[in-house]
Amino acid sequence: MCRVLWAALISPLIGCGETDPRVVQVAMESTRRQAEQNRQMGELQQHVAEGTKQLVEADAQARQQLAELQRELRSDQAEVGRQRDALESERRTIASERRWDSIVGTSIYASAGILACLLPLLLGGWLLHATRDKQGTDEALAELLVEELVADRPLLLPPRQSVPLLEHPSSPRPTSAPNSDPNESPAKT
Repeated sequence: MCRVLWAALISPLIGCGETDPRVVQVAMESTRRQAEQNRQMGELQQHVAEGTKQLVEADAQARQQLAELQRELRSDQAEVGRQRDALESERRTIASERRWDSIVGTSIYASAGILACLLPLLLGGWLLHATRDKQGTDEALAELLVEELVADRPLLLPPRQSVPLLEHPSSPRPTSAPNSDPNESPAKT
């Protein structure tokens, strides 16, 4: 079709009469060059089409890789989210345990302090209760003390030293007190 077109363009230039061989040769040469350029243009367009096809395929492949990477990224983000949630749950559990440990520790110290304060009171109360349970022990103890004080030779108390009794004003005065020094003068009342 291109050749017909060229022939139609060249014919008015040549004219209908005699043809110059140089003009024909130039026209043929021009047609040949034009055919060669058209062939090269066809090859170039074929190469461009193949390049475009490869580019489209590479773009599609890149989009598929991008979509796959996005899915992997979302999967990784979901895994990170799950791990973050698990870590937050563990942190809350540890915080709760620390709070309870603190409360229990403080309660133990407070209970020990209260017990230390109550122990002497409980011991005193027990001793008071133990002494009141036995009826008559106070009377028996008082009787034992009276006997010890009156006895000539007490078993529990140290032995008595002889002490002069008080003199009654109507009684005669002894000249010397027992266990006294003879050089001493008699005591006056």
